[in-house]
Amino acid sequence: MHFHSDWWGMPEVEEPLSGFKSQKDRKTYVAESFKYLDKYDIVRAVTDGKYTRDYQKIAPEKIIPAHGSLGAPVDSLRKWFKSGKYSVMAEFEPQYSGFSPSDKSLDPYYALAEELDVPLGIHVGLGPPGAPYIKGLEKYRMSLSNPLLLEDALVRHPKIRLYVMHGGWPFLDEMVGLLYAHPQVYIDIAVINWVLPRKEFHQYLRRIVEAGFGNRIMYGSDEMQWPQSIQVSVESILSASFLTKKQKEDILYKNAARFLRLSDEQIKKDKKL
Repeated sequence: MHFHSDWWGMPEVEEPLSGFKSQKDRKTYVAESFKYLDKYDIVRAVTDGKYTRDYQKIAPEKIIPAHGSLGAPVDSLRKWFKSGKYSVMAEFEPQYSGFSPSDKSLDPYYALAEELDVPLGIHVGLGPPGAPYIKGLEKYRMSLSNPLLLEDALVRHPKIRLYVMHGGWPFLDEMVGLLYAHPQVYIDIAVINWVLPRKEFHQYLRRIVEAGFGNRIMYGSDEMQWPQSIQVSVESILSASFLTKKQKEDILYKNAARFLRLSDEQIKKDKKL
């Protein structure tokens, strides 16, 4: 539910929390990304970024194209989604612009997603360590990560198909509260499943599952520059001893298939891959 096609053009950049290093060039990066997707049987990947069209050419049935730019005109988005150019509005990132996710200036985007029944994935949670001090990210505030800030937007747009990215970490109680109060909301657990210490991620995931919301948790990697993250993020689910086999299957595929409303034919095809 959370995959990027961007290449930042900065070889061997080290990710500060995991220590992963990016590839030496884009060609190697793309090859490594698809190597891990194939190795871990990731049959669908909601993908945004500059090179999404290139990725579709490589694996047209695997890549679900997404677009979440806050700066894109609503009329353009309507045209693109109606034509099938994009299927998901993600990664929607008002937090990086200093907006609460319920800021009324965002209503045209929510209204469009609701009107067209387009799934919307919104960034709620962690950014890079020290984000407010990084050039270009100065407006980021951790306080805007609180999932409960979504409530007013959800009430104004009750039919929206919305998923909270990054599981709303670190606001665990608030995330559980949002899931309880708004049954239409799902979450992805991207990035927190490979940048956080495994124990911390498992404690966070376990609480949400034990609160009764295991059927609304969806796998994602947020792979953006370090393909190794796919391996770690998948293994973080497979190694969770507190999850049953069914719960793992739900998180890794079935919940997303239901949320995205994949057809029976698509699901049968995925099972064969």
